[in-house]
Amino acid sequence: MIEINLHPAGETAKAKRRRRTGRRVTTGGGRGARNPWQTGMVAVLVVVPLAVAALWLTQRARANGFEERLQSASADSARLADLRALSDSLTERQTLIRERMDLIRTLDRDRFIWPHVMDEASRALPNFVWLTSIQELSPLPGLTIEIRGMAATPLAVTEYVRRLEDSAYLGSVRILGSQLERVSNSDQEVHAFTLMVDYDTPAEPTSALPADG
Repeated sequence: MIEINLHPAGETAKAKRRRRTGRRVTTGGGRGARNPWQTGMVAVLVVVPLAVAALWLTQRARANGFEERLQSASADSARLADLRALSDSLTERQTLIRERMDLIRTLDRDRFIWPHVMDEASRALPNFVWLTSIQELSPLPGLTIEIRGMAATPLAVTEYVRRLEDSAYLGSVRILGSQLERVSNSDQEVHAFTLMVDYDTPAEPTSALPADG
């Protein structure tokens, strides 16, 4: 037997009882239902563009930093190249100046050899000794000189040899001969001597220019 309640109050009473109990029945097809996959998709669509934008900004800032450092390094490289070129130019000029100074020093040294010889030979003369001739026996670079003179005593000849040995330009003095000779128009006898002397180049002064580095 089937019983059907056709009274409107009956349905209303059931609805009121459902509201009092606080229960709500929803179906999967209602508007209040939310699909978790849809929520995830929305989150992905929001988060991914933000992440991509943040990554792009970071890479752009890093690229700008690299560009600035590259420009700074290029400027430093150009400046160092200019300094290197200037240094090479100064080194070449310094070498040229040193070569010219050495050439001038050599020319001056060779030019004034005989003035040095004459000055040293005359300055070393002791009392009662005089010279009769100075001549070259062998040329440069191994210049050897013959000195002839006369002395009142043998001791004066020995003193003259000692003074020549102390000279900065003369050295290796050898006595080739010594004998008594009578002075012309006089009864006085003197000791005629012959010396052989080597010319010594004095040590060059230290150059004021710094050495190459």
